[in-house]
Amino acid sequence: MTAPLRLLRMSLRGFFKTSPCQTPTTPVKVLPSAELIEEERTPHYNPKHFYPVRLYEVLNERYQITAKLGWGTSSTVWLARDLHQWRWRPTRYVAVKIKANNYATTEDAERDLRLTEHISRANPGHLGHNFVSTLLDSFNLSGPDGTHVCMVFRPLCEPLWMLQRRFQGNVLPLDVVKPVTKMILEGLRYLHVQCHIIHTDLKSDNILLSLGDQSVLDTVAQDEMNDPLPQKQLEDRTIYLSRNHFGVEAEKLGRPVITDFGLAVDGSRIHRHPIQPDDYRAPEVIIGAGWSYSVDIWNLGVLILDLVQGSGPFDRPQSEASTFSDEKHLARIISILGPPPVDMLRQARNGSRYFDAEGKFKYPEFIPQSGGLDTILSDIDGCDKLAFLNFISRMLRWRPDDRDRVEALLSDPWFQEEDER
Repeated sequence: MTAPLRLLRMSLRGFFKTSPCQTPTTPVKVLPSAELIEEERTPHYNPKHFYPVRLYEVLNERYQITAKLGWGTSSTVWLARDLHQWRWRPTRYVAVKIKANNYATTEDAERDLRLTEHISRANPGHLGHNFVSTLLDSFNLSGPDGTHVCMVFRPLCEPLWMLQRRFQGNVLPLDVVKPVTKMILEGLRYLHVQCHIIHTDLKSDNILLSLGDQSVLDTVAQDEMNDPLPQKQLEDRTIYLSRNHFGVEAEKLGRPVITDFGLAVDGSRIHRHPIQPDDYRAPEVIIGAGWSYSVDIWNLGVLILDLVQGSGPFDRPQSEASTFSDEKHLARIISILGPPPVDMLRQARNGSRYFDAEGKFKYPEFIPQSGGLDTILSDIDGCDKLAFLNFISRMLRWRPDDRDRVEALLSDPWFQEEDER
């Protein structure tokens, strides 16, 4: 292509593509500078690690920030208009995840990106590909204190814990949990079998529901423009509040999607480093028995029970909510599943820290009274309860090799009953 033709093509493309909107002049309520909000409340927060995003700035000459969607210990997530869209087409929105730059090496900084790229490309034709978050684009962003890796995704809606709030008692009925669980398992099968990836951090925060109607994103952007949320204005940055509740009606929510692969690992070998949220932690992680794919199965079992009863089976009592103890966590597992297999303890690096040579727990005073899984499901009865318990019991087992894999779980009778109706 000759230089004049190239310039003409670029000029026409710029004319027909979406133009950035102007920064509104709507008054904004300013929050007290001493009040910690959003990412500032994360442990070991350092503002220099977070890119100082400004609403309506354009990133990578393409994505105009329109609202904040969320934050975490190592990133913030933003709703953005994709300016590489024809003017006559509906506005296209994306979610831009801007990683913190608190990594020792470039390789560490890009690890999440490379893993997400692998998951996105492994087998797009696989059914489970629909139930994991996949990458649309990526780029590096230069900030005042270094470079930030940015990943672009399709916008998602509320996490599972927010879906719980839509139901009485903050618990999901079994007829809702069943299809949600099956779709999560399909996503997990994709990660395990097609990608050979262990997620390690399955929880209600990291499974989001997709949007059945994308037009709601226009409303979110307009609401932030016309009635902006309060913000905290500092000398070097503005800390915005997240618009993570879209007000979408339940029937307009889409499929569950597994997100956040920042802590995921290669499944081709046994791992031993600490993982998982405290109350979701699998026993082999604590006693140093080595862990693999089955930690995700344990996580999912705990998560499902959390959804149907409003709390996980091994959650700490309210009086101990601010502290976590490996000993007390193991005690709660013993109270529900009984004592662990002695041979498993003998093969564990840290087994003797918690159990004697005969497999007796060294802290029996911590074991609460419980009648097993059966007693903690007080709101479910009859055939539904029996089938559900049989399903859950295939995931919550001491020995990792005794837990069923995703393929076997997907053929469980609990799902077959639904298919036959």
